[in-house]
Amino acid sequence: MTRLSPPPPGASQAASGGTSLVAVYAVEAISSICSTSLTIGIFFFMQDQYGWGLKRNFALAVGQGATYMLGALLAGRIERRLGRRAMLAMLYAILAGLCAAAAWWGGAILIVSILVAYTMVISATWPVLESLVSVGVDAHVMSRRIGVYNLVWSGVSAATVALTGTIIQHWPVGVLMAPAALHGIAALVMLAARLPLEPGAERGVHLDAEPELLRKRTLAMWLSRIAMPSTYVVIYAMAAMMPLLPVLALYDTGTRTVIGSAWLVGRWLAFAGLAMTAWWHTRPLLLLFSTAAMLVTFIGVGIRASDLPGLHGLPASADLGVMIGSQMLLGVTLGVIYAGSLYFGMALSSGSTEHGGYHEALIGLGCVLGPGVGALTQVIWPGNLTAGVWAVSGVVGVSLVSAIVAAAEARRRRRCRGAGRT
Repeated sequence: MTRLSPPPPGASQAASGGTSLVAVYAVEAISSICSTSLTIGIFFFMQDQYGWGLKRNFALAVGQGATYMLGALLAGRIERRLGRRAMLAMLYAILAGLCAAAAWWGGAILIVSILVAYTMVISATWPVLESLVSVGVDAHVMSRRIGVYNLVWSGVSAATVALTGTIIQHWPVGVLMAPAALHGIAALVMLAARLPLEPGAERGVHLDAEPELLRKRTLAMWLSRIAMPSTYVVIYAMAAMMPLLPVLALYDTGTRTVIGSAWLVGRWLAFAGLAMTAWWHTRPLLLLFSTAAMLVTFIGVGIRASDLPGLHGLPASADLGVMIGSQMLLGVTLGVIYAGSLYFGMALSSGSTEHGGYHEALIGLGCVLGPGVGALTQVIWPGNLTAGVWAVSGVVGVSLVSAIVAAAEARRRRRCRGAGRT
């Protein structure tokens, strides 16, 4: 059972009553629409409008991943200088300007340059939003708030990817113009909203867990954070590959984005399940099993079932069914690992922006590694998508082995401590 020292008078009120959580969730939803369009949907846009292939898609994803990592690590420093409200309002205004510039001038080179800058700026906003929903409350309230947070952004992301293809077909510039308008709205919401505790005042609730629970939380955090980069290795490698998967070749762009959003639906379902229970809080090995399942299901998405030994001759409908089913299960594993990284990091740091920054920086690392490995395969084996799938799977395999080693080491230490007490 978790022991919580009582918060100072007014701390809980400052964290919840003094803020509009609705405004925070609304801004999160707006940001998710925009960022999903410009970090996942953009690969369909570039393939449709400029004829991009795997090599260029991978290169764009690497550039975005590198700046994502940088922006996430700078978030805490910017927050301390400007405060949360001014920081978010300023960054959303900058994002609106970047999107408008890309839409106005157009051209592949300019759009790509702006996208790289866009990714760095938006990555600095996520740690602050994560802190806003986590700070100053006990672990149980934090779990509920993070659960809602995950449901909001993942649900909006799934719908955005599904609709992106239709927008590309009927209003291509809307992929850039809609985020410009929406980020402008987010900046205005931030200026009007009352935000909770400013930096340095976020130690309202001290989580004094019993030693065994603290050990489980710590192990869960490390397992999730070892696996966390590999989830975005998968996501961004898959995003770059998805428009070019042979199983989708017969469909138009609108249909491909609907099919390609299945993994986001699976992730949303995982978040919904995790939000309804705290069962997973004390079962860190669930993260290890999720990493293993992620490896298998990613291969199921990227490799046609009919191309595997013993399965030649399967109809196209079977290939599509396996691909969609693999996406759904892949999304579940991604959701479990993401939720673990965010929740346990926030629970062990009392909701600090810095830990949100570490969580987001791991995302950026994965965005570099996955597409980077994929891009390397295109240098060696141009146009060979299968080589990219197996290379990315190798990176996930390394993550799985690392998580197994970490879990085994934690178990060994626990046994040693037990033997020492006897």
